Amino acid sequence: MSIQFDAPSHTYSLRGEVIPGVTTILRPLYDWSSVDPNVLAAKALLGTAVHMACDMDDSNDLDDASVSPQVMPYLQAWRAFRRGCGAQVLFSEQVVFEPVHRYAGTLDRVLLIDGVKYLSDIKTSTEVHAATGPQTAAYLKALGDTTVTRRAAVQLREDGSYRFHHLSNPNDFAVFMSCLTVHRFKEQNK
Repeated sequence: MSIQFDAPSHTYSLRGEVIPGVTTILRPLYDWSSVDPNVLAAKALLGTAVHMACDMDDSNDLDDASVSPQVMPYLQAWRAFRRGCGAQVLFSEQVVFEPVHRYAGTLDRVLLIDGVKYLSDIKTSTEVHAATGPQTAAYLKALGDTTVTRRAAVQLREDGSYRFHHLSNPNDFAVFMSCLTVHRFKEQNK
């Protein structure tokens, strides 16, 4: 089964049927109402630019001169993380689909660190939100690769440093499934 992803609308589909995405499903866990919408939009653009720069850097396809000064510290943090942990990127930005529960998403990276495969999510926020656990658990289930055994968030900071967060709460997938149940209920009862 080949999932289609439309980036501008951030929509997943399978043979014309819209498939809910992981971040859309988890939206009820976030409350951004106290954040200025302009700040939120700027942070979203920054996160997208950082992801793109890291992805291009991983592929050795990045000209540092093309990286904006705002993005460069985060890219330097990503490079420091890869060097410091000896992280090898196995694949990145992969669309995944879970056929039983019928949801999709785009995982950031699968990394090999000290012989262990991690599904990891890159974060540029000042704090790693609690919903990152359910997010990565959903991606891991959809990936369906039993050799990937751990989950993590790599928090890239504006000062060029990083933090590696192990995500291991055994309830993370159950939280995701609860949100999926609510999502389906709302869809059926519009």
